[in-house]
Amino acid sequence: MNYGWKGTIKEFLQLSLHDFLQTLTSSVYGSLNSQQWQDEQEKIQSQQRAWKDCFEKLQLILENYNDLDGWLIFEYTILRGSGRRPDVLLLLPGHVLVIECKSYNAVSTAEYLQTSLYVRDIEHYHSTVLQHSLKVTGVLLLTNHTSDALVPKNEFQVYLASQNSLHKLINGLIKRSTSNIITADQFLAGTYQPSPSMLEAARAILNNENLPRIKAIDSSNFENVYNTIQYVIEEARQTNSHHLILVSGEPGAGKTFLGLKIAHNTPNSVYLSGNGPLVEVLQDTLNNKTFVQSLYGYKRDYLQHGKTPHEQIIIFDEAQRAWDSQKMNGHLSEPDVIIQIAKANKPWSMIIGLIGDGQEIHLGEESGLGLWNTAIKNQGITVHAKHEHHLFSNAEHYEQHEHLHLNCSLRSHAALKYYAFVNALLDGDIESAQLLKQPLEEQRYPIFVTNDLQRATEQLQNLYTDDFKTYGFLCASGADRLKNVEVVPFGGRNVPPKPTTAYFNYPNSAYYCKNLQYAATEFQTQGLELDTAIVHWDEDLCWDGSKWRAFYTKNGAKDPLQMKLNAYRVLLTRGRDATIIYVPQKNKLQQTWHLFTQVMDIPTL
Repeated sequence: MNYGWKGTIKEFLQLSLHDFLQTLTSSVYGSLNSQQWQDEQEKIQSQQRAWKDCFEKLQLILENYNDLDGWLIFEYTILRGSGRRPDVLLLLPGHVLVIECKSYNAVSTAEYLQTSLYVRDIEHYHSTVLQHSLKVTGVLLLTNHTSDALVPKNEFQVYLASQNSLHKLINGLIKRSTSNIITADQFLAGTYQPSPSMLEAARAILNNENLPRIKAIDSSNFENVYNTIQYVIEEARQTNSHHLILVSGEPGAGKTFLGLKIAHNTPNSVYLSGNGPLVEVLQDTLNNKTFVQSLYGYKRDYLQHGKTPHEQIIIFDEAQRAWDSQKMNGHLSEPDVIIQIAKANKPWSMIIGLIGDGQEIHLGEESGLGLWNTAIKNQGITVHAKHEHHLFSNAEHYEQHEHLHLNCSLRSHAALKYYAFVNALLDGDIESAQLLKQPLEEQRYPIFVTNDLQRATEQLQNLYTDDFKTYGFLCASGADRLKNVEVVPFGGRNVPPKPTTAYFNYPNSAYYCKNLQYAATEFQTQGLELDTAIVHWDEDLCWDGSKWRAFYTKNGAKDPLQMKLNAYRVLLTRGRDATIIYVPQKNKLQQTWHLFTQVMDIPTL
């Protein structure tokens, strides 16, 4: 049972406190064995006191609504919601009011954010709410406060109310009510299908599960892109010809998911990534080392051992990051090698390159798509992409496709333009960044800035209490001695799990993200994600009042500033629920702090 108590307003007003507490205690803690019950006594008693306070105050507030057509659900468990439970849902005509009860008067940022995320998730991912077009509103109810004020907290898109002012919000919702009224049973019968994380999506593919029908998927062109690729694959097979498809998309738009889905659903195909940490984490998550393979091992078997892989469909993730010949220590680039493998003694082949904008973070990756144009020269290859033809002047044939660009991010939930904000910020186009930031509050994607690392960690720990969501520190690589947090090492490769894998998958490890002992870099997190990311900014990227300046850059980089900007682009786009930017109190970062807090008006923690 995924709730504690349900009933109409009238039934709630007739309910005894004893029966209420007994029902909720049995529902929430009924699965504990005798030893667990003893161990959890302090927690259970604290929770019962909170339930008692909430019960008594809501009965007083709702006694004037005895005849109102409405329903209450207490302790609704958001299935697949990482164990989270809003205190109360009040179902009204056309509305769902999410009520979080607080018996104290000092409300933290984490509690505002928690309520806002409840609203976002129920509004966007609950099938009954979507079916009936219900509006979802959130309120923190201070049960022991006597103010008559109903305070809108615009930065979180929720309200703050007292026992003397909640009626103002309820009356306002009633005035805007529609004929759409649902019962508690109808709500509970609905399915909650959240936007999956990349690792959840990978598991779903391997288990032949469908991607949830969520708003973000419906508003994207994901299926059109997938179908276009399948059409070209069939064309290659029917005509015995060789093709290169390039699919672009912003971070979180589903490129990796697309590649994994094609690899799983299409015979004679392989998914390759040169992103070692991504491969390691995926292989560990799926307990499968053949579904996802390392590009390094794949090309080594061909170049050093003369083994030609049999696959005719090669999916190359982050194709714009392919190594040039100098990085390969020879006369062939990675695109040269992949094309040789694809065509070797095969009547037809298909290379699917997945392209992320502004993601080049390794030396040898800065030549971008030009390497592919060089590699296809005199190879008889037809190229399919959304790009202009002149970028692929060496193609035997070129076909421009509208549906070869994934057009919205699935990572940041309803904040579909968050990546555009990050791009504008890192481009130094502050005016555009300010405009793009404004909708983020309404879309419930908060960004915070802090110079107090301890406070940031405390807020996160309070936000994700007793659930399975992930959070952790991220930082740009290089100048590790500057950081206030240890950096996840690349060492320990012979002792499983590897540190990066432990950061994402092993809660008992010191490296695990939620233990907040280590920060992962752009290399260890590219292609992966957290629910909330604390981005540790530092002296390697500083705002000078008009532009970004990079320090501690990579020796041998063609464009050191761009490489550093790309690193921070990766870091700023890892958080699914929120992003916290930590700027240490250093003289060199004073103007950077001013940019975030004053110019960009990002709220501080």
